[in-house]
Amino acid sequence: MSRRVVQPLIYMVIGLAILGFIWKLFTDPMGLFTQLLITAVIAALFIFLVRKFMTKRMGKQSTSYQKAAKQSSKMQKKKSAPRRNAPHLRVIPSKRLMPKKRSLQDDKKQNPFTVIEGRKGKKKNRALF
Repeated sequence: MSRRVVQPLIYMVIGLAILGFIWKLFTDPMGLFTQLLITAVIAALFIFLVRKFMTKRMGKQSTSYQKAAKQSSKMQKKKSAPRRNAPHLRVIPSKRLMPKKRSLQDDKKQNPFTVIEGRKGKKKNRALF
């Protein structure tokens, strides 16, 4: 359908809903209150069930995120721990006692990032944008 046809239909449905609400308010206010209360209870129940089951389904991603966040915070605590030796009291070691350069494997072990699995293979539907 074209936009010229759909837009007036939407306005007409909204107008009829407002008219019906006002009519019900003046003719049967207790029935209107009961109907609104039942609708609110059903909507709250539906939202509760959807949230409960969707969090279980999506729980794997959130637990992996929490695990990565804990690991990151532990790494930050290690880095920010106070040093025992003050920098102005530090002894400068001689060249023969200086440690060797770190290898590539040591750098990989100190990487604070954790990969969180997601929906990498799923392509976005560009029609929705």
